[in-house]
Amino acid sequence: MDLTPAAWPAALPSGVCHGRQACSRLLAELLCSLAPPAGGVEPVGLPTQLLLVDTDFAAWPLDQPAVLAALAHWLRPAGRGLQLIATDFDAVARLHPRLARWRRDWAHRIAAWRPVDGLPPAGLRGLMAGPVALQWLDAPDWRLRPITEAVHLRALHEQCADFLQRCEPSWPVTTLGL
Repeated sequence: MDLTPAAWPAALPSGVCHGRQACSRLLAELLCSLAPPAGGVEPVGLPTQLLLVDTDFAAWPLDQPAVLAALAHWLRPAGRGLQLIATDFDAVARLHPRLARWRRDWAHRIAAWRPVDGLPPAGLRGLMAGPVALQWLDAPDWRLRPITEAVHLRALHEQCADFLQRCEPSWPVTTLGL
């Protein structure tokens, strides 16, 4: 057994992924790679923040037990946080009931945001995780592009920071009322 920590992420495909299965598999593999393999060593270079942006995350593998277990493992150390930006968190809860339940246990590390002025910009839909981004080019046609170039990542991070200024907290963990 090799106990040398590997760099994260291990490998990403070059070019655009096409098709529902390829896109879902890439998202699930990247999210699952946040946790070490069974009996393995945690990868080096894990991001401290994850940002997931979509309208309702319908196409995302966020209800898979392996993805939720990897996210839970990744969230354990101090200083890590997950930010979700969506326009319809009611749909997210309906489409991903395991995620909705799991999120209650991790509410102190997860922030949910809703854009004040409508939909998220098309160029920001996807996942940003430190040295990697997965950008939805065209969700209905299932095209997902991995981005690892520092120049493009920096531009995406700046766009996301600007966009977050136009978002408000959403998806409360508990509903107050009678």
